[in-house]
Amino acid sequence: MLRKKICVVVGGAKGRGCSLVEEYAGRRYHIALMDKDKERGKLLKEKVEKEYGSKMFFFHGDADSEEDLELFAGAIIGQYGKVDYLYYRTDIAAGAEKMESLLKNHLKNNGKAFI
Repeated sequence: MLRKKICVVVGGAKGRGCSLVEEYAGRRYHIALMDKDKERGKLLKEKVEKEYGSKMFFFHGDADSEEDLELFAGAIIGQYGKVDYLYYRTDIAAGAEKMESLLKNHLKNNGKAFI
């Protein structure tokens, strides 16, 4: 049985991040999304699961909060174990190193990118 691929997007409930979520959902990836916009995040989760049939984990949190990043990373590791791709918005990239560090032993092939 093939393992599902996991795409993590930090700060992607709208704009380019939202497009990226939908792109990977269309490829049947499981999606883990963290965003501080709770309503948009919930709506995107519903859309992804209904239209693409992909599972999506939405975490309401702030990428500028070290505590939120730690909670999100812990939830990802607990739920998925591995991460194939990690995307981070460039305008909130200050926390990208922290997130990468938290996921370092679980991030496959250094699959990090900025959106």
